[in-house]
Amino acid sequence: MPYKSAGKHLLFVAMLLFTQLTQADVCVWRDPERTMIKLFPQAEDYKTQIYKLNPEQIKDIESLFGEPLDETEKHEYNIYVIHKDGQTLGWVMALAGVGEYGVIETVIGINPDHSIREAYLQRVRERKRKALKSKEFLGQFEGKKQQDKIQIKTIEGAEKASNEIHRLIRKMLSYDAVLNKQ
Repeated sequence: MPYKSAGKHLLFVAMLLFTQLTQADVCVWRDPERTMIKLFPQAEDYKTQIYKLNPEQIKDIESLFGEPLDETEKHEYNIYVIHKDGQTLGWVMALAGVGEYGVIETVIGINPDHSIREAYLQRVRERKRKALKSKEFLGQFEGKKQQDKIQIKTIEGAEKASNEIHRLIRKMLSYDAVLNKQ
């Protein structure tokens, strides 16, 4: 009997720890130098701008996005400002979502006019990951701005992941519109 009780407690602690880890799994920009050059070939450096979100910003982001933010997304958000010779070339933003087979970490480069320069998947475990990472799929987002109605062609067999990437990009554009004061 004591082993059953101890097992339940261990299971509870493990579940609690797992919940905390998954909530804390904010998408980080994993390889800044390589991705910075991929998105902005002329870039020299970047600076991390940390935004502590206030209730008005959260309300504005949710309004533009059309969905409530998760509790873990309401505290702060990082935008990476890309520079060359002291001039801002654009911004890099990252968010993580969940597909059928795990986390999908999506990164976008944003031009000074706040259009998407390029989208990049830095981590994806979906079976159709090659198609999801393709220029054919991710290229659909290039040139899009927050106010654009973005209609995408999903990847057959990866509809959930396609829609999640689309959703993450729309959310990042909403963060950009509010935090970069368009």
